[in-house]
Amino acid sequence: MLLAEQVDIKVIGEAADGLHALRMVEALQPDILLLDIQMPDVSGLEILPKIREKRGLCNVLILSGFSEDEYIAEALQHGAKGYLLKTTTQADLTNAIRAAHAGEIWAERKVLTQVLEILLQRLHGIPQPLSAMRQILTDREREIVEWVVQGMTNKEIATQLGISEKTVKAHMRNIFGKLKISRRLQLLLTRIADRTT
Repeated sequence: MLLAEQVDIKVIGEAADGLHALRMVEALQPDILLLDIQMPDVSGLEILPKIREKRGLCNVLILSGFSEDEYIAEALQHGAKGYLLKTTTQADLTNAIRAAHAGEIWAERKVLTQVLEILLQRLHGIPQPLSAMRQILTDREREIVEWVVQGMTNKEIATQLGISEKTVKAHMRNIFGKLKISRRLQLLLTRIADRTT
């Protein structure tokens, strides 16, 4: 209803779950997909990489009720063009859609603040790139870092490695302590910055 008021935006479909969304994207080829994280059957974060595999299919904006770093990091890792909370204003929603259509990345103020805070912490608190810091991590910790930067959750990493989720969390605490970071998103941003230097 909100988007119907915009003369330059047309809603061409709605999906009830993740698999339905993927089928509709393939059939309708929209310019923009507004994707929720929590959906029946398959989550938005599981669908996102499948959509991104189909190059040029559409730009994806995450519209979610979750503001945790883990979700933001995973969405960015899998190529989302923006991350909005469901409390966003109509103006921000339409601006985000237009920005994504233009190929730009959009983050509302709360999300952007989280990302910028982490970047500032990196500038002032992490004196060396991730590649150099890896030397102080154990083989298992380095393995877990690789899974994290690929967007996997603690539960998924535990399944992949055949260990408990509690053990993964313990490893994450050790990694954060050694790398002098405190949030999962910092790990992703550290990797991104490392790749660009």
